[in-house]
Amino acid sequence: MRPCPDTLRPARAVACRMVMSLVLLCLMTAQPLVAQSRKELEKKREALDKQIRNTTALIEQARKEQRVTQEQLQLLESQIAMRQQLISTMGGELRKVDQQITEDEEMIAQLKSDLETLKADYARMLLFAYRNRSAYDRMSYLFAASSFQQAFKRSRYLSQVAAQRKRQAALIVETQADIEAHVAALKEQRAEKDRLLAEQQAERRKLDQDRAGQQNALSSLRKEEGRLRETQQKQEKQRREIDAAIRKAIEAELKPKPKPGGSTSTKLDITLTPEAKELNADFEKNKGKLPWPVEKGVITSRFGKQPHPVLPGITIENNGIDITTEKNASVRALFRGEVSSVIVIPGAGKAVIVSHGAYRTVYSNLREASVSKGQKVDTKQVVGTVLTDENGSVAHIELWKVTADGLVKVDPAQWIYRP
Repeated sequence: MRPCPDTLRPARAVACRMVMSLVLLCLMTAQPLVAQSRKELEKKREALDKQIRNTTALIEQARKEQRVTQEQLQLLESQIAMRQQLISTMGGELRKVDQQITEDEEMIAQLKSDLETLKADYARMLLFAYRNRSAYDRMSYLFAASSFQQAFKRSRYLSQVAAQRKRQAALIVETQADIEAHVAALKEQRAEKDRLLAEQQAERRKLDQDRAGQQNALSSLRKEEGRLRETQQKQEKQRREIDAAIRKAIEAELKPKPKPGGSTSTKLDITLTPEAKELNADFEKNKGKLPWPVEKGVITSRFGKQPHPVLPGITIENNGIDITTEKNASVRALFRGEVSSVIVIPGAGKAVIVSHGAYRTVYSNLREASVSKGQKVDTKQVVGTVLTDENGSVAHIELWKVTADGLVKVDPAQWIYRP
């Protein structure tokens, strides 16, 4: 930046200082944006940390059983994915810290340049004051004016120079304080960067451990391929039975749509009461915001078709999502509504269906149901207790939508809150 003009012209000196201040302001206004972005990254990292802690606790719980299960393998896979996301988030934080450091360094350099300019200006002011230090010199300067008006202007000019000199001294002190503050902030930013780098390296080591654990679990399970195939066939049968039971229960609630001639149609009557319409609208408004059906848990099997985690060539079609949770965990309603059915499925526990207008949330693989048909439930109200078997404690959640053309299965993971 070019130095200020001659400080014997105070108005121009002030204008120069204002330009410098605007440059600094531009640098400073960028910092809150960086800070805001960093806060978002920190919030995301905290959420991932919490998820990883929950997953680790569930893995340790599975290990205490002294038997490697398919659910344990899926927990490890989930943990690996979350830890990779955590490392990536920390990388984003590091980039923001680097950006902050660069901006602090630029600001310190700019402030130092301003300080040198201010000091040079102040030196010229002192020299001028020294040359006009006596009352006689001041009076001589005034009496040398060609007119009273010029003498008045000279008098005001000398007063302005004195005032500007005081302001310049104050600006020097202020700028020195700004430099010290930014140097201290820079040290903190560098310390923060060192801490984040250390944490990221620690997470990378844990990721390597998780991957080793995953390979060990996979190797152990592959030795039990026969048992796994039997379990898969059993689970596939239960899945079909649950699907048929849920479909039958929902269709039983709905009257077939009558045809003009008096006969019944295959289409479902989806006429909703005003109360049901309002509930349906509220449910749709909360897509992506619904609470988790368990207090602590990890999605270990997602919606739709996916390869079996161990058996080659086997495809699993999941009508909902599976959430591995703690033993005896309470399963909670995703949204307020009315219990439309409580189903008993031999060998697979119980299932609760809750109506939300045109939508139905289904909570299955329950040991016990805490609600009954026709009961009104609130959001996060307990509807049952998860069933624990040889594969662990897994809550199975489904979401169905009633349409005129039939029942449609929807991915529940798109509706629940994702931190």
